[in-house]
Amino acid sequence: MLACAFLCMMEGAGSAASLHRPPADVNAYAAAEGEDVSYSEWTIHVTSMHPNYTLGKIEPVRGVYLGAYVLQNPLIHNSMAEFNQATGKKHASFFKYVGYGEPFPSEWVKEVKAEGAIPHIAWEPNHGLAEVKDDAYLRGFADAAREANVPIFLRFASEMNGTWTNYSGNPDLYIETWRLVHDIFEKKAPKTAMVWTVLNVPERPIEAYYPGDDYVDWVGLNIYNVKYHNGDIRQPSEFEDPLQMIDYVYNRFSRTKPIQLSEFGVTHFTTTDGIEDNEYAASKIKRLYANLPGLYPRVKAVFYFDVNNITEQNETRRINDYSITNEQQLKDVYQQAISSSYYLSSLSEAGGTQAKVTQPFTYRGHVFEQDGQLYVDEAFFRRILQVDVEMLEDGTVQLSRWDGTMVRVARVPFIPHKIWSGYKINGFIPLWREINALPLLTVSQELGYPINWNGIHIYIQE
Repeated sequence: MLACAFLCMMEGAGSAASLHRPPADVNAYAAAEGEDVSYSEWTIHVTSMHPNYTLGKIEPVRGVYLGAYVLQNPLIHNSMAEFNQATGKKHASFFKYVGYGEPFPSEWVKEVKAEGAIPHIAWEPNHGLAEVKDDAYLRGFADAAREANVPIFLRFASEMNGTWTNYSGNPDLYIETWRLVHDIFEKKAPKTAMVWTVLNVPERPIEAYYPGDDYVDWVGLNIYNVKYHNGDIRQPSEFEDPLQMIDYVYNRFSRTKPIQLSEFGVTHFTTTDGIEDNEYAASKIKRLYANLPGLYPRVKAVFYFDVNNITEQNETRRINDYSITNEQQLKDVYQQAISSSYYLSSLSEAGGTQAKVTQPFTYRGHVFEQDGQLYVDEAFFRRILQVDVEMLEDGTVQLSRWDGTMVRVARVPFIPHKIWSGYKINGFIPLWREINALPLLTVSQELGYPINWNGIHIYIQE
């Protein structure tokens, strides 16, 4: 099992508070002497000669829906059209926050449709899960979604993995509530895609809140690159890599669900040090958008958070400026980053067809070399290749699969190992993920998978 102890959230997420304290057992996750704090750039690419995946609702076969949040940017008059013009490309989706209990945003949805885009609603039960019941309000919201007659991303109760929301703290109740909402929308508004979204940290609670594959259409992730955590100059975080921030959720869920970066933002000015740093923002934007096509093919949508939090009403968030439309350099960088046809401007015709297609899968960041051998977390075989994995009492791992003609079995010892999570407590003490590492080449060959590699790219055929 993967584990991470990072419990310091980043300031900036649209619905998050501003502080989350480190765990009491922090020393248990500090770096062992001599261990390397670096990012593993290995990528395992998994391909198939046959259809190996059923498309989810609204999911394109290939490419990434371009999305954004513009409703708090007065410089472009909160306008989708002006954002498209400023960035040089039509965006396929825009989102809006709606508090649970508020009416369905029918007029806004019409405006999104008029722009030829997909509405994305972040629906937040800010007064707690007790207010979510099978009642006239919930069913009326679903009826209105159906009457809108357009596919909708419904991001219900996101960022539940932290303590800053009023619907966190009780995973069982959360799952029960999510499934209730899902079932009503599945019946009343079947064009709606339910998006289950977490913040990238803390990681440890994420698994407990997952409602299950049968109740989730897309898995979402919010990530923000800031130079300091919690507005504290003693907690530097500019080393954090937007790709590494994706890995945990991507590796866990991308085999069975399309991945959505529901919010992505990068600061170019922080009140913490008062320094304008467009180069910092430019480097993170380039890093993310340039690498999604080749390294993260299961990311199928990304929404940029075009907001200057420093001018917002919530005083606790007046720390970072994530907007790109007020900086010509960043507009140019973003425009170039999204220029590829891989970044989609409209709904894919294949979306929602439940078609069986061939998809490439990748696994990132949890590979290391030791004594001339490459090792990978056992979760790669279990999650991505979907083989049966059993931990035996003698300390070995048994893996088995049916290759179409026979059962293939591999039995190998595992190595307990720590891989840097990409985060540091208070900006200095590294945090680690604990994995059960298996020899990649040996296991793959014994299970009958053709495997080869080129540099840091490993290729496996299902």
